[in-house]
Amino acid sequence: MSAQEAVLAGRRAAEAVMHDSCVIRPIVGDTTDPTTGVVTPVYGQPVYEGKCKLQQPKGGYPSTPDAGEHQWTLVPLFLHLPVDGSAAVSVDHLVEITSSFDPHNVGRVLRIRSADRKTFATATRFVVEEVAD
Repeated sequence: MSAQEAVLAGRRAAEAVMHDSCVIRPIVGDTTDPTTGVVTPVYGQPVYEGKCKLQQPKGGYPSTPDAGEHQWTLVPLFLHLPVDGSAAVSVDHLVEITSSFDPHNVGRVLRIRSADRKTFATATRFVVEEVAD
């Protein structure tokens, strides 16, 4: 079996365990409510819609940064996407889990922090974080 055949078989195997679905959008700007001053992000058209998988990294522990008097928890995760069809996904895009084998994941919103692009990838793996108050 050639390296290319092995990678293609690996991609099929990786996608076979992607039981969740997500939609990924870029933030294209923001809008400010003139009365309240609340700033709300404006999202662009989806750059990806389809299967995915969430994976917690081994040894990945939440951090608890604070700013001023506010403290929150950042939970590191990996988001796995099929190699084919995910080329437009990039850092700072927002991911919403739309369906999941674990129903508690539905509705989670994550921010892509970095990507893992390589020659013989069986899946595209993104480091993502969820901001939880």
